[in-house]
Amino acid sequence: MQPDEALVSLKQGAAQIISESELREKLALGRPLRIKFGVDPTSSDIHLGHTVIFRKLRQFQDLGHQAVLIIGDFTGMIGDPSGRSATRHQLTREEVMAHAATYREQAFKILDPARTETVFNGDWFRKMSFEDVIRLNSRVTLQQMLQRDDFRGRIDKEQAIRAHEIQYPIMQGWDSVMVKADVELGGTDQLFNILVGRDFQKEEGLPQQVVFLLPILEGLDGSKKMRLQEDEQELRQLRGHQRRGLRHVWKINECLR
Repeated sequence: MQPDEALVSLKQGAAQIISESELREKLALGRPLRIKFGVDPTSSDIHLGHTVIFRKLRQFQDLGHQAVLIIGDFTGMIGDPSGRSATRHQLTREEVMAHAATYREQAFKILDPARTETVFNGDWFRKMSFEDVIRLNSRVTLQQMLQRDDFRGRIDKEQAIRAHEIQYPIMQGWDSVMVKADVELGGTDQLFNILVGRDFQKEEGLPQQVVFLLPILEGLDGSKKMRLQEDEQELRQLRGHQRRGLRHVWKINECLR
């Protein structure tokens, strides 16, 4: 497929691409692109919100590109603050790894295993010294972090922002450097984190990844983002329970009327 045709096909369903011209240039390189998507194993199951992105990732694979699936065994212990009005409960490494054990199995119900590279971000973060962490932190400003809508909202409501939460976008951004991502997929709440990755890649002399955002699947109330802690006891994901899952898809539709 020619780059222009591929671009038209890929951008269907996208909420935002930064930028389409960069993506077309990458599609014209004549090599498989490295398409990054990271998931934090905060539960034992992948929920339906993840499948929106997995299906787009599979579309890239069907066009000959390489999926890079990052299992956030390290970032999962922090928890992504994106879109959160309160600090996430911190998981232990044992809890995270127990959840991670099922993630690949479920992901491969959609992804092509032959075109998927699976990595754990703990492989590089555990090798970093405290000096390395300080140097990485020095690349961003506190003002940048506090520009995030979710953090600003908490400040306005006088709700706590824990120091470890500020590390999350820095870590996600560094993942993009480590895997040399050409494109990063994510929900619309991931814009800030993915842009941090672009900045880090530029500073490291690497081509900057394309930001490819997809709409967030709404939760059962028709307004909140679908979350592992809130909805998936009812919407039970990829390992079965299809009839019950379908019933709750109808429930979402009722809430949106």
